[in-house]
Amino acid sequence: MTEKGKYRVCGALAGTVNGLFGGGGGIPLAFLLRSWAKLSDKTALATCVAVIFPFCLVSVLVYAFRGALPLGEALPYLVGGLAGGWIGGRLFKDVPNTWLKRIFALFLLYGAVRYSVTGWLFPALCGLLTGILSSWGVGGGTLLLLCMTLFFGVEQRTAQAINLLYFLPTAGISLFAHRKNGYLDKAVLRAAIPTGTLCALAAAFLTTMVDSSVFRKPFGLFLLYAGLSILFEKKKNSKKETP
Repeated sequence: MTEKGKYRVCGALAGTVNGLFGGGGGIPLAFLLRSWAKLSDKTALATCVAVIFPFCLVSVLVYAFRGALPLGEALPYLVGGLAGGWIGGRLFKDVPNTWLKRIFALFLLYGAVRYSVTGWLFPALCGLLTGILSSWGVGGGTLLLLCMTLFFGVEQRTAQAINLLYFLPTAGISLFAHRKNGYLDKAVLRAAIPTGTLCALAAAFLTTMVDSSVFRKPFGLFLLYAGLSILFEKKKNSKKETP
């Protein structure tokens, strides 16, 4: 398969996952860009943030069209996420690749297990921390979903809508830094975004009509495989780091 074909498949898979679960598409995308498309760690993770951005945007529009976009509940997460995205974008180039890989792998494993506090303070702090991780492309959106549903008592579909909306300012502000530092792979963006956006749009419509929990266990098994693969992988020959 050509590189462009690989990027399209990666985008389609990520868009489908993101639309179905209201987030989480960056996890298989980052994993496949590293392991299958052989992009370097930071290029894969930063490019992942840019690819996922339009997926979340079209999904947010679907939730808004369906009257399922809780702006009031989302606001504290947006404030924290915006700050976290700015901080994470500025710190990204100085974070060692080993840290990024381990953080990413641990979130994959945590998400695998979980898939098979009200008020402003805790949601904003949660948004801040996951915003930093989201800007690094290491599963911050997935963690935010888990925190909202497990600890803050947010209903699953409401949490998905909040998570999609939250990713827009978080990713958007971090992309300025990623672009400045040269970490975005334009070939991936051109190939992955169109197919992935269409899949995200279709999946978002689907998840507002059916129970998406049927897909959670297979997704959890994938997270388990991906997390263990990253933790125990041998040194790979990836494309040259930019810069």
